[in-house]
Formats: sequence, C-alpha cells, structure tokens
Amino acid sequence: MFRVFYSFTVLLFLFSLSFASEKVVFIDIQKVVTSSKAGVSAQAELEAQAKKFKEEIEKKQKAGESPSQVQAFAEQKQRELMEKRQKIAQKFMETLQKAITEYSQSKGYKLVLDKNSLLYGKPELDVTDDFLKFFDDRYSTVR
Repeated sequence: MFRVFYSFTVLLFLFSLSFASEKVVFIDIQKVVTSSKAGVSAQAELEAQAKKFKEEIEKKQKAGESPSQVQAFAEQKQRELMEKRQKIAQKFMETLQKAITEYSQSKGYKLVLDKNSLLYGKPELDVTDDFLKFFDDRYSTVR
C-alpha cells in the first residue's frame, strides 16, 4: 500500500510541474513489446525453440525411453527455455530503454511514462505509435 501511495505522490509531484515548459508524454510499453518487429522476432524465436524442444521430447518418447527419463529430459528443456526467455526479455528491455532515451532526446521530451502506470493521460500525450515507428526503424531484432 505504501508503494502505491508513494508512486501516486511522486506522479502528482511530477505532474504539478508546469506542463507548458516541460514535455511529458507516455508510451504503451506492452503494445511496443507485442507489436514491434523486435518483439515479434523475440517471440518467434522463443516459439521456435519451444517447438524444437517438444519435438525432441516426442522423439525420446517414441524411442521407448522410460517415462522418468523423458520427464527429466522435459524438465531440463523447460529450464533451458525459461533461461532463454529471461535472457531475451532482459536484452529486449535494455534495447527498449536505449531506444526510449534516444527517442526522448531527439524529440526534446523531459519525461516519458509507461501508459500502464498512469491513472489518466490525455490522448494527445500518447506517442506510442510514433515511438513504435522509431523503434522499428532502428531495432528489427533484439541485439
């Protein structure tokens, strides 16, 4: 509860700054993750890896390995997939942060917020689509 109150207080303080001289915008990060070329590419890579692991597990089952061996193998592959997912997510967020910084500096924005953290924002402050074009032009895959 304190965390929510603190976040709300900070947001109120930031919004109390004069909007005339400060450029404040917001971006729907979730939309960028799911709609950007880099986000779609990362998701496709994970899905391909999951499909490959599933095929390997099915081969072991068809080869007649014991259920316990197949189960242990499946658990190992699940851990590998989770580790890969974490690495890709971390790389993606680092790339996204870099892109937001570049974008903000090029546009002269003083503050960029995540749409999902806002209680309300005027629609004209939503620069998601413009940022998405910027991001796709520079980052088609996660580096």
